[in-house]
Amino acid sequence: MNAIVSFCHFCELHGPNVVFCTQAFRDLPDFDALNNLDAPDIFQYQCIRNQEQRKNDDSHAWRYGRIDPDDVANTKAASGSDNCIACCSFPHNKPGYISNDDASRVSYVSSQFPLQSELYVLVRQGCIRSLSCEVCPGKEGPIYFGDEARGHVLSYTFFLRDVQARGFQRWYSILILMKDKMLLLNSWPFFVRHLRETISHLQEKASKIYSNEESKVSHRALRSAASMMDGVRKQRGQSAAGQPRSLPELVGDEKIWEYLHSSSTWLLKAGGLRLQERLVEGPQVSALIAETSDDEGINIRELSNVMGGPIFHRIVHHLLVGHQVVIRGTNRNVVSRIILSLKPLLPKQCFKAVGFSEHYIERETCNALGLSPLAKIPNGACGNAHMCVVEITANDGNQGSSWASAQLMQGNLFDSEHQLHNEKSSGDFSEVLPANFASLFNNCSFKITRESTLLPRPPQVLARIEAAVGNLTLTKAALRMYTSTIIYEWINKVKVWVHIKNRKKSSQASPERSPCQVLHPSVIFRSTSVPVLQIPSPTSLRTVGVSGSPPEAPHQDERHQLLAAIGCTEWDVPLLEFWAKNFSQG
Repeated sequence: MNAIVSFCHFCELHGPNVVFCTQAFRDLPDFDALNNLDAPDIFQYQCIRNQEQRKNDDSHAWRYGRIDPDDVANTKAASGSDNCIACCSFPHNKPGYISNDDASRVSYVSSQFPLQSELYVLVRQGCIRSLSCEVCPGKEGPIYFGDEARGHVLSYTFFLRDVQARGFQRWYSILILMKDKMLLLNSWPFFVRHLRETISHLQEKASKIYSNEESKVSHRALRSAASMMDGVRKQRGQSAAGQPRSLPELVGDEKIWEYLHSSSTWLLKAGGLRLQERLVEGPQVSALIAETSDDEGINIRELSNVMGGPIFHRIVHHLLVGHQVVIRGTNRNVVSRIILSLKPLLPKQCFKAVGFSEHYIERETCNALGLSPLAKIPNGACGNAHMCVVEITANDGNQGSSWASAQLMQGNLFDSEHQLHNEKSSGDFSEVLPANFASLFNNCSFKITRESTLLPRPPQVLARIEAAVGNLTLTKAALRMYTSTIIYEWINKVKVWVHIKNRKKSSQASPERSPCQVLHPSVIFRSTSVPVLQIPSPTSLRTVGVSGSPPEAPHQDERHQLLAAIGCTEWDVPLLEFWAKNFSQG
């Protein structure tokens, strides 16, 4: 765990000071091994190097992540040397205790100050704040403070009893400083529980020493008598009372620093193993979005160019909200490829297409239909108000295009599907089609002959698709990838929409009153506490709105809150409902 555990003390002579700290050091993978792609295991290569280094230099117990000695010298210069015995744990600022975890290749090093000068500044600031202003009520207990620049700190302040201290107790704190705020707060119960055990152990030892010294002579009585005698007050500075004492003397244990090292090492080790980040991946994009390529049809940019922006806008609008789009034309291949070109605009579960059919198919079976001009659309299907019919016709005005017009009407441009597949190149549809393919569509006209009513504003996703189509810097592959990203983003919004609606239905399915219990209207209005409706004032009428619509119901407010949370508006609701219906069926 990337954190520093520090033991701090409020000295009566020098104020807040860092006394002891423990930090973890790790070896970074060798860059030579990273560049060697044929190496079976980078860390195994580094471990071999470390073993060879330890064989050549066994005098160093610090095995992993050893830092530059100049950094230690800089830290020592920044810390100063005017500390007393109560502010020191080691007579030097070198590693005092070292524990090596060979399995994880981590060295846990304890010293008086952090061994890096930049970390010493952060720990020093945390020490001052923990023993001055950032304290909880009663001055004992855990508290959090910090920011991104100075690190995030868990501070646990406590007192140790001492007969020679002012107020007969000394003030200490244990800090856990790290850069990861979420890890620190999520591990709060674990850290606090372990720190409380360590602090209780120290307080128990200090209380025994305090009781033993008080049993010999009452230091409280001596101080009361000294305050009444000027001579004694003058000699007080020469006596032992009020002089600083080291932590081993205070708790009566010369190995207390070793205990703190073991405790802090275990805390860093266990804290790193307790919570770990994991990359949770959902289903593959291919399971939700249809995989398309240019050889299946023209891309949506070319489709927009040949149809025209307004017609393309209306067709995609109908398709996104679940209306049936019918493309009618004589040439089977052209019609089927236009249908396939609409495939990237919907999730896989929502796109139900038939490339070309001699008879009409209902909207529930397919929402993108290529239809022969000879096929008739039933009157019942025309009256369902969920259809958009596009007719493809050939232009006869240009004599130079007579061959293309004839081929379009006769359906002979792509007579051989086998030849089409054999002539495929590297996924570029322009190389598969004949040279006069562009002239073929240039001599075609598209007209919407039947259309249901649409909302005044389309879903937001349509504006993003049109912006991508108009961005000429995007290549065909980039446009296809960007369109898939947009659709996948809205799939996630639909998932949230479905989840919230299902939870609401489940909560309504188990009301407090039995579902079969139906109250008669006379029973409902029999209550004597029916509120009296008053005529609203002109001021309140202004808040209703120009249209005079009544205030929204509570469920409408919840719906607006949900739409705002997922970044949608009321114009996106038809799309959400259509996509959600197909996902629930799938």
